[in-house]
Amino acid sequence: MILVEVEVMVRKSHCETYVTSIVCHLYQIAMNLSLSTKFNAIYSKLFQGLLPAQISPNEDTDRFYSDLLDLDVNRAFLEHKLQRLTKEQCYGALKPVFNSLFSSYIYWARNAQSTKATHALETLCILTRSILSKNPTGWEVIEIFSGGAKESDILFMSLTSLVDVHLRDDDISANRRHLALQLALIFMCGIGQLSPGAYFLRIDMYPSITHFMKSLKQFSFEAALLLSILANFHRSDASELNLYLKRIKTAEDRDIMHKICWSTAFALDACVRAYQEASVGNSSTLMPTLGSVFERLYLNRALVESPTVISSKLKNQPIEACVSFLPAYEYLSNNPIFPFVLSESFPLTTNNESRSTSLLFTSLSLSSYLLAHATSSPRSLAYANLSLTWLLLLSANTHIMETLTQPTSVPIHICRQRQPFLPRPSSKQRPICALLDCCVLWLRHNLNKRLEVHSYVHCVWICQQIICYLAESRIRFDYYWKEFWTSILALLGFLANKLDNLYTTGGVYNLVQETILLLDICLAKGSAFLPSPHALHEFIYELVHGHEVLQKQAGLLQTLELPPSESIQKAQTGQPLRILTSMLETIGYYEVKIAGAGAMSATQAMQIVAREIDRDGLHGVTESRRFFLPKRTNEVFGFVKYGCIDILALMPDAVMTS
Repeated sequence: MILVEVEVMVRKSHCETYVTSIVCHLYQIAMNLSLSTKFNAIYSKLFQGLLPAQISPNEDTDRFYSDLLDLDVNRAFLEHKLQRLTKEQCYGALKPVFNSLFSSYIYWARNAQSTKATHALETLCILTRSILSKNPTGWEVIEIFSGGAKESDILFMSLTSLVDVHLRDDDISANRRHLALQLALIFMCGIGQLSPGAYFLRIDMYPSITHFMKSLKQFSFEAALLLSILANFHRSDASELNLYLKRIKTAEDRDIMHKICWSTAFALDACVRAYQEASVGNSSTLMPTLGSVFERLYLNRALVESPTVISSKLKNQPIEACVSFLPAYEYLSNNPIFPFVLSESFPLTTNNESRSTSLLFTSLSLSSYLLAHATSSPRSLAYANLSLTWLLLLSANTHIMETLTQPTSVPIHICRQRQPFLPRPSSKQRPICALLDCCVLWLRHNLNKRLEVHSYVHCVWICQQIICYLAESRIRFDYYWKEFWTSILALLGFLANKLDNLYTTGGVYNLVQETILLLDICLAKGSAFLPSPHALHEFIYELVHGHEVLQKQAGLLQTLELPPSESIQKAQTGQPLRILTSMLETIGYYEVKIAGAGAMSATQAMQIVAREIDRDGLHGVTESRRFFLPKRTNEVFGFVKYGCIDILALMPDAVMTS
């Protein structure tokens, strides 16, 4: 290889200066080969169980590692060697070696000059990721990293302090600070909920993380992810003790919130484009690394919305950048200021950049794809559940709903990849229509034997919140409401006809009663939010058309009803059977009128309904009745596992050093 390169260079010129350059080039190649060989040889001996004193008996351990860190990291070799080691080897014969490596490299990462510190951080990232990928227990992590319980406090607190100092110290190079951030992400995502993760909660790194986001905006995406992962550590059993969750709740720095909105919007826009490209078979450009995500954020590509059936490629969606949803969710769920910051991203112009930087709009667009393809895999379902919870938070916030009901000429791209396709919206449709579209897509496309009952309840809650807000605010607008009604009735029809085929009936009672309550709200408030008398007539006709399905719900409720002492939800909603009976009385009245008039078509039936309502008002319905919706749960405990996997996937295969 070297001789061929020499021959090519000599043929180009016989100049003496060029010959000199050849010699220098050969020398550099030889040096690199020598150093690479030295790096490989030393680590090969270390992973055979030899300690520094055995490999180089004439120098102390500090000097040994100092010299080793002068060498460029051969990442591919190191990862290959680590991959071949078993957990038992790491925990057994090689434990002293790993103890020595972690202790020394944390020291050099904190105290060395630029090159040594960079190599130490890069190697720590590789070691940590490899060890934690072997699924050790918490106790095994402590043994492999530190040597035992006595030494664990010193080592892990040194690791935590290393990250904290790098995040907040502007005098450290951007590359080293970024490596420290990635080390923290790799450790926390790899450790999951194991006990060593608690060391990162012993000191308050929130100021350091937010300072990092301000000083290195290009990495704010990853910093926000670290914050959200820390906020979810042991959240289900000790949320009151999590200082990062407390910090998020009390945060007032709008600049940080804007940065979260900005980075999340760009990442989610990349996810939308990935869905669109996958649907037309163009997946060759979809790379999972974080760098490629941000490279794609600025591409001005034409958006393709060609209707197509689900392909196997869509099963790999969403791309890993979708995990950026998590930090935005944490702030929306916990911080009272964030909804106002989120609303400020409402786009005022129709250009692509304006739309892609609006987290409010981009989240609605991506949610439509997540919800349409939710059951492609357990991972996609986890993202769909996160999306539904996000939409529930949007619908429950008055300020955000005020924003979403404002007219705009900026389009929101909604998924139209599954039949039956949603109709095309008008040129000036309110963003709230996109929120309704998301609900319709979930209701339509996720009815199967393994019914996600809890998620369907969330979707129905979102619909309840939307209708109540529209009715109370007297906001009316054109929308394809028929699609909405038929989707709700299709859900009830599925429950009535397929109950025996479901893998579980847990929660179905609650789903039925919440869906009936939704229809009752729509019936009572229809004249306050539907845009025209015709829209109200159409709603009543759809209820009449679905009369048989609604009648079956009575038997369903009786079959699934819990004992009185356990039926907490029944008491809260005000007896679903009574609500259903009242609704059926109203529907039955119009069904009798239609049958008595001998209507032979849907048009004739609609005319009869319209005539009755225009003359006497809506039979048996009192609009003045008020509905008080309880506070809804908005936790997403099951998502964090998938979020950690995707964050690790976003970590680059090779870290650039400088």
